[in-house]
Amino acid sequence: MFPSRTISLAINWPWAELYAFLSNPQTINRWTQGLFPTPLSPVTDHTWRTLYDGEEVIIAFTPANPFGVLDVELIWTDKPPRHYVARLFPNGEASELCCTIIQRPGESDAAFASECEWVRIDLDILKTYIESL
Repeated sequence: MFPSRTISLAINWPWAELYAFLSNPQTINRWTQGLFPTPLSPVTDHTWRTLYDGEEVIIAFTPANPFGVLDVELIWTDKPPRHYVARLFPNGEASELCCTIIQRPGESDAAFASECEWVRIDLDILKTYIESL
């Protein structure tokens, strides 16, 4: 078993609208600090290709579903994939977003902590972006 961290935040936006936004892969660069410098290009309906830190990466998105599942997996050719377990659920008239990150085999504690901090920052950006619409 590997260490994990769950980041949760309330977002003052209706669940259905926020889910529609987040389940669309083409919105990811609007709230991830431009994490992917090149546009995403589709491979299949739920898999996209782009560059990350100068390397090609495949991004696998969970298909839209009625359960609020928004899992994403980044897949490289030369290192273990990074899986983000994400759930969105209604919280009154707003939404609650939870994202769990699991430390990868061989990943240092410092690298894992850094990854978790980047996710927290991205989710804060998402909250600010969505609530300003």
